[in-house]
Amino acid sequence: MSATTTAGAPTASVNTPVGTAGAITTVGAVALRTGLKILRSPQILGIAIAQSVLFLLMFRYVLGGAISTSGSSYVNYFTPGFVVVTVLFNAGGGAVAVAEEAAAGLYDRLRSLPIPDAAVLAGRALADAALVFGVAVITLGLGFAVGFRSSASAAQWITAIALLALVSITTGLIFVWVGLASGSAQAANGLGLISVPFSFLSSAFVPIDSMPGVVQAFAKWQPLTFFTDSWRGLLLGPSVTDTLDHPLAFSVVGSLIWCAVLALVATPLALRSYRKD
Repeated sequence: MSATTTAGAPTASVNTPVGTAGAITTVGAVALRTGLKILRSPQILGIAIAQSVLFLLMFRYVLGGAISTSGSSYVNYFTPGFVVVTVLFNAGGGAVAVAEEAAAGLYDRLRSLPIPDAAVLAGRALADAALVFGVAVITLGLGFAVGFRSSASAAQWITAIALLALVSITTGLIFVWVGLASGSAQAANGLGLISVPFSFLSSAFVPIDSMPGVVQAFAKWQPLTFFTDSWRGLLLGPSVTDTLDHPLAFSVVGSLIWCAVLALVATPLALRSYRKD
């Protein structure tokens, strides 16, 4: 028996997919997937918040009484710096998650799709940034509960929040690269711990003038000091800015430059690691 076709019978046509998904579509899809994954694992957010609360209370009530600052109380000095450092501390979890996804083959599957590589990494970085930004805002709220007070205007608050969001995105991108380059979740977790000494070698917890001369040279020019001084100056005003070596605009512009430099360095490194994975 042979198969025959009837002349004139309609035939179904199948259109071959062409083109690629747009960058914005890809960024949104990856960010949404990551965000939903975080929401389905509430322990991720819970641990991040608990860790931030623990350290805030420890510095406020255990170590704060032994540290003197000029121009403001220690709770006012410390809280803005700790909010910024919270972004760095919690971004390490994103690096571990990226390493786990790479080991599970997620990025192998994504690389086989006709979608922009950079958009995949941007989506992941945005989702991680949203998480650490949210935890930082919650930490700031707790700071008010334990005595922090701000004299900032509405414009200064908007500037501070926008800067915190930019720092969160930049940090998220850096830790996406760390997760891809580490090779395993254990290694990513270890590399994430670098943020601890890095945060202490800044103006986040103590005045830089109290550090040894060699350490001061590094602490004054590292990005975390620029971020911290910007946030502290925006939220506390002249009581803090008058004690700084530079005007507030210097710290804010320096923060923007550091974000640009770090993003320009981290992006090609992350893409290279992603394509080699």
